[in-house]
Amino acid sequence: MRSTPCSSVVSRDDPEVRAIIEAIMESKARKAGLTGAYRHAESDLGRRVWSMAEGGRGAYLWGEPGTGKTWAASCAVRMAMESQDPLRPVAARIVSSKRLLDDVKAGYDGGIQGALEGARTIRLLALDDLGVERPTDWAIETLAELIDARTMAGLPTIVTSNYRIGQLASLWGGMPGKRTASRLAGACEAIEVTGRDRRWE
Repeated sequence: MRSTPCSSVVSRDDPEVRAIIEAIMESKARKAGLTGAYRHAESDLGRRVWSMAEGGRGAYLWGEPGTGKTWAASCAVRMAMESQDPLRPVAARIVSSKRLLDDVKAGYDGGIQGALEGARTIRLLALDDLGVERPTDWAIETLAELIDARTMAGLPTIVTSNYRIGQLASLWGGMPGKRTASRLAGACEAIEVTGRDRRWE
């Protein structure tokens, strides 16, 4: 049986195909947590962090508010998202620690399901603003379990915080807090982000 050659080949240079791909990428960006200007975040630090993540190493970006920590993390997530085939599921996400914990709680009440499992298994997770969450025993245990699971699986995690890792251990208190801080120190390269508050510029 002879095969019939295709009369035309779909090309990514075709305007209609490009429009479809762009629509898919915009949808994926929203799922990855990249909205507004963060959709196109670009920074040298973000590229450095993405390079580390590609090698399986996480990053802990800490410093004063407004110095570009979230921007850099968003750049790394964007690069991770854009490095994969548009038709594959989202492989990177940025989410604040407080939002993630809220989503996990909502799952208990029939709301968003699988938030914690998704955070455990996604190829690259950027956990934004760690330390702003209310440090209840449940929150600390949940975050400790998340960091443990990702570290054991060899999945890189990018963390942004206003606190040094040692300060986080004190803020959270107790053995779970110390254990989680220790895990972060082992899984991530700590990078202090300095400079003026860019939000005022």
